[in-house]
Amino acid sequence: MENPVMICVYGKPKRGKTSDALAAFPNALFIGVPSAISLVAQNELGFTPALHTHPPQTLDALVHLLKELHESGAAKNYGAIVIDDASHICRQSMLFWQANAPRGRSGKPDRFYQYQQLNVHLLTLSSMSRHLGSHLLMTFHERGPGHNADGVFSPGGPDVPSRNQVEMLPSWCDMSLRTLIDPTYIDPWFQAVYYCNPSDPDWVTGDRTGICSAKTPANVREILRASQSNYDLPRLAGLEWQDEVADQVSNGLQAGEDLRELLQQIAAGHSGDPRHLRWACQDGIARGVLSQRLNRGLFDFTVEESSSKPGGSKLPPPPPTP
Repeated sequence: MENPVMICVYGKPKRGKTSDALAAFPNALFIGVPSAISLVAQNELGFTPALHTHPPQTLDALVHLLKELHESGAAKNYGAIVIDDASHICRQSMLFWQANAPRGRSGKPDRFYQYQQLNVHLLTLSSMSRHLGSHLLMTFHERGPGHNADGVFSPGGPDVPSRNQVEMLPSWCDMSLRTLIDPTYIDPWFQAVYYCNPSDPDWVTGDRTGICSAKTPANVREILRASQSNYDLPRLAGLEWQDEVADQVSNGLQAGEDLRELLQQIAAGHSGDPRHLRWACQDGIARGVLSQRLNRGLFDFTVEESSSKPGGSKLPPPPPTP
């Protein structure tokens, strides 16, 4: 696979992280709690994903599994690997390393051992992602801004046990996105957006595709599709028609049609699984929103100029000339 991406999505619980990963990469291998992932996939999207039946409980086991997937070529066959709730795996790993820390001359366990191992394994994971031959998406819970052990401010980001890694891990990723709920987002089913604002000192976010902003549809598939990298994003077999529906919704939005009326018209002519249709429509909404934004052009600074002047305040008048 050309240009595989490493993606970090973090946020508070039940913000749609798992469901978006499933919708973005429905053919992926999912590593996490099988029952939880399957529940989301079946209830929200209407399909059964490929699940690792005995998921690794520690980072050491996860790295070993990814190495096997790479060497066997299985990672390429899936097209993507999704690690759901990597925060849990990190914390399980810390408990394991704490219990197995070597003892120093004093006879006491090395209290830095677990943090050293965390750094080594996360760095190894990042390095391996570039050679898997597939995309790698990791979901995390959210850790708010705070201070590290030295009293230095640390921005918020993915929930990992080390404050330093909260900032370091996203820097290795191509996309680091924070999930939020925005009541103004036009999706009538779920108003989730991705927050990406690298200039915000309080949260670590970033996007090498150049698509994301402070209010981006929470749809990794459509973000990658809108980029200039021509990613291969296959649908589930038998659901290739979803892109036609997504285009219909996107084109209607850009033409100024009423969204709810448009969705009802599409639903009236559909006789299949309504979950599959909703999935396609939500992709279409995200596609339309992103298209409208991209169509403004690289040199249309209207939004940036207006947002940089909160309240519409003007500069004070110059001093009177003598």
